[in-house]
Amino acid sequence: MVDIVARPSELHGCWKTWNEDPVDVILRTDMDSGALHTRRRFTGRSRVVQASVVIGAELYNAFMDWFNVDQQQGAAATYVVNPQGVEEVFQWTAPPKISWPDPKAFQATVIMYQGAWF
Repeated sequence: MVDIVARPSELHGCWKTWNEDPVDVILRTDMDSGALHTRRRFTGRSRVVQASVVIGAELYNAFMDWFNVDQQQGAAATYVVNPQGVEEVFQWTAPPKISWPDPKAFQATVIMYQGAWF
């Protein structure tokens, strides 16, 4: 089981962009007879999401601490808000990519995974 940590209260709201792909959970095996044997590895919902958000510069340290400290650099899962305004549990797969389109704001892009165990 993966630990789940809270999202800092000052980081509320939804992601600006949200692109998701389901994870292929089917194992396919070519049998000697020529038939294709398939089975599901697991039955829960799995998906990968790439999301981004623009946040005020004053929240940069809170955002980075959320990943580096709270999420233990991706080892722990966390609550995020999806585009429908619903909190879901995701595990970030890599450090956030940060860009500064303006000195007063930064953009964070993350790749998150939601596995069958959440």
